[in-house]
Amino acid sequence: MALQLAIIGCGTKATQYIQTWISRDDLQIRAVMDPNPAAMANVATIAAAAEKAAPQSYSDWQQLLNTEAKSLDAVYICTPHAAHAEQALLALNLGLDVLLEKPMVTTVAEAEALVAAQQRSGKTLVVAYQGGLSPLVAELRDAIATEKYGPLVSINAAIWEDWADKYQGHWKQIPAISGGGFMFDTGAHMMNTVSRITSKPFARISAMMQNLGFPVDVVTSVSGELSDGTLFNLHASGRAIRCVSRIECYFPNAIVRICAWGRWMEIEDAQGNVVRKEQEAANNLMNVFMQTRTGEIANPSDVLQGLRMAQLWDAIKLSASQHGVPVTL
Repeated sequence: MALQLAIIGCGTKATQYIQTWISRDDLQIRAVMDPNPAAMANVATIAAAAEKAAPQSYSDWQQLLNTEAKSLDAVYICTPHAAHAEQALLALNLGLDVLLEKPMVTTVAEAEALVAAQQRSGKTLVVAYQGGLSPLVAELRDAIATEKYGPLVSINAAIWEDWADKYQGHWKQIPAISGGGFMFDTGAHMMNTVSRITSKPFARISAMMQNLGFPVDVVTSVSGELSDGTLFNLHASGRAIRCVSRIECYFPNAIVRICAWGRWMEIEDAQGNVVRKEQEAANNLMNVFMQTRTGEIANPSDVLQGLRMAQLWDAIKLSASQHGVPVTL
């Protein structure tokens, strides 16, 4: 039977997924919500082009959930960061599985509340980090765990985008709504993927931030060590060209590079030979969510991982507020 899905938030990212998901036979988008009527009209246009019935439209997310809950299996939430916790909590309490955009929440307290709600309800919550759900990230995680290329020596990760100017005046640069700047927005993909591939907790970090005249951080650099002593660097630059990421893992017998979204991976051996692998993202996100909610696979991006990301972000902010003083997690 097709998954009965609602979507809260129909902005650019959600629309990209809707264009792919609308044609699938194993799911039906029953209802959508966005405060912007033009966004919902766009969804209806996408449905018509795919010869599908237009989903029911709502301008209020609470009304959608309370009205449609009994006819739904799950909800995908793609709204400003500060809204995630309240919306996901209601969905879980109404007995729905949740695919929640990253970052999961903006505070540790919100993360702890979601952990409790998920455990109480027994429903599935998957945080939609493409990297966390990528088979290539899982492959690298296994290679590190089994020391396929020898023991992991260190990690150097960077992510960059023309973010500061592109989102000037956008909710992403309003601290009360966004919860942070470039590092917490696009950079969250990098932080999460580094966390996923290592399997080891972050132990200590030292962070520095610059706003460059914007109301939120635009450039952030973090140095630290994992619980096993492995050193890592995370660098996010929100005033650069396009949106690109490169995470480099150094081993005695190879250098493995992967992007924060797990779309590609390159394995370079000692002779300089490079093997490149690629992974499609949009359908993979939904496939992993479906397999997780039916128990076919373990949840690769659960509420506990979301809690770890909230704790890391708090540590980064604390260290940066003290000009890089080391913080223990």
